[in-house]
Amino acid sequence: MNFCFVYKEDYPWDVRVEKIVKTLSINGHAINLVCRNINQRDPIERMEDFDVYRLPRTERLPKVIASIINYPLWFNPFWLYLIAKIAIAKRCDGIIIRDLPLMLAGIIVARLSGKKVIFDMAECYPEMYRSVAEYGSESKINRLLKNPSAADLYEKICLRLCDHIFVMIEESRDRLINKGVDPKKITIVSNTPVLSSASLALKKHSGKELHIVYVGFITKIRGIDLLVKAVSQFIARVDGDRGITVDIIGTGLAKKEIESLVNELGLSDHITVHGWLDHNEVRAIMAKANVGALTYRFCGHWNHTIPNKIFDYMASGLPVLSTNVIPIARILNSVGCGLTTINGDIDEIAANLISLTDFELRNDLGSKGQAAILNSFNWGIDSKRMLFSINDLFSNHQT
Repeated sequence: MNFCFVYKEDYPWDVRVEKIVKTLSINGHAINLVCRNINQRDPIERMEDFDVYRLPRTERLPKVIASIINYPLWFNPFWLYLIAKIAIAKRCDGIIIRDLPLMLAGIIVARLSGKKVIFDMAECYPEMYRSVAEYGSESKINRLLKNPSAADLYEKICLRLCDHIFVMIEESRDRLINKGVDPKKITIVSNTPVLSSASLALKKHSGKELHIVYVGFITKIRGIDLLVKAVSQFIARVDGDRGITVDIIGTGLAKKEIESLVNELGLSDHITVHGWLDHNEVRAIMAKANVGALTYRFCGHWNHTIPNKIFDYMASGLPVLSTNVIPIARILNSVGCGLTTINGDIDEIAANLISLTDFELRNDLGSKGQAAILNSFNWGIDSKRMLFSINDLFSNHQT
């Protein structure tokens, strides 16, 4: 079959998009990926496994006009035109839309051209907008465009009109079922790693010193400030033979705030905020690390999705230090591969850091995480569910 995959960001790169489109391509499906073009790349690019079609280049236009052209709204004529052009010209059988903002654009094109449409719900946007409003500092225009109540209504329409939905985690599935969506219309396709690319060499922990790593965006809801403050408490409470270093890899709206907090607490010798690094540099830091951090704030957004980083930490044999965000805590507690804390409890995070200075505990937690990746949480399992649901949807469509 032939698919149009719509991604609202620039491509490359996104790990989930890559896994989905490459899996479909390997299994005999033709993929045409439609994406924005903030980075001013060629409008058409042939990649190894699929073709990429981007919005027009806008480098000669004022930045505000370029931003409007690329902004992912369902009624944006540039997005509607490109999706329709590719879906029809390439005779696509179906359209897969990543996330809510462009869903209705894909649905309109699909209905007018007699195609099936799949909603890849990597994020629950109404919950994300609520959480950002609670913890973030959005501009007035963003608060208007990212209104949770409007997103609820828009999502309700899209859920009713789409043909199938991929969700990240059980909690996201249950949320949709509670909204009246038929369970048969939902497939869990999680953010698990490809086994061939996962670092599954046995991790052997030793010593009392902690080397913590965090990889991801740096925003208020990700709770990096909680980790930084807990490190300060850890240093104040332990003997000198239990040192600690933290590598924060990423950027975001709270990056400067975190850098200021590190300096304010006198932790610059212990905590490094790197910004984004290339894959080889990240792998090198992950290899030296012995704890993976996910001190996210407890909120509706994190309670209905799952970060791929939890599985990357588990695959690398790193015990996971987390708050009690529902999906993350459920996995860590069921597998026994990490320690969780009550949301925002810096004392408890520091106490868990002290516990993790025990290398035997780290070995136990890390080995359980790696075993769970091999047996339960890997892309081989999730991709089979995805392929089965697609084959079932289109076999029914053809009959």
